[in-house]
Amino acid sequence: MAKEGTGEGKGYYISSIQLLPMEKERAQMNYEGFGIFAADDGQGPFHNMTQHVLGGMHVFKGDIEDSGFITCTLTTGDKFFMTYKGSGKMGKPTIVKGTFTYVGGTGKLSGIEGGGEFSRYSLQPFAEGKHASFSVSKSHWKLP
Repeated sequence: MAKEGTGEGKGYYISSIQLLPMEKERAQMNYEGFGIFAADDGQGPFHNMTQHVLGGMHVFKGDIEDSGFITCTLTTGDKFFMTYKGSGKMGKPTIVKGTFTYVGGTGKLSGIEGGGEFSRYSLQPFAEGKHASFSVSKSHWKLP
């Protein structure tokens, strides 16, 4: 594995949502999602990794503030961890744009640094309390 690199790719997710309605135009949506990531070039250490996401969106008058945590598992079994923050507007599709930061890892990914930017597109729910989305991202990383 290279000690440093960049990449672009797409993540595809299925999530369960818990909704806490508040006043007329305010709600909190917490979610747990599972997905896969595919590098655009079909190569690199993050190609075909799985992702486990815990996050929350606070929505007020259609404006979204989103944040959460992700555990990524490579095909080798090594893991790395990310935090993310984003914002957007409710819509069809709902689009959230933001940044992510690598905050640690295991095995060969221990000490990973870096991050990137993402755009996440939330699609029409396929069942009550469920959610489907995909993200497009660009990243950079460095290993000690």
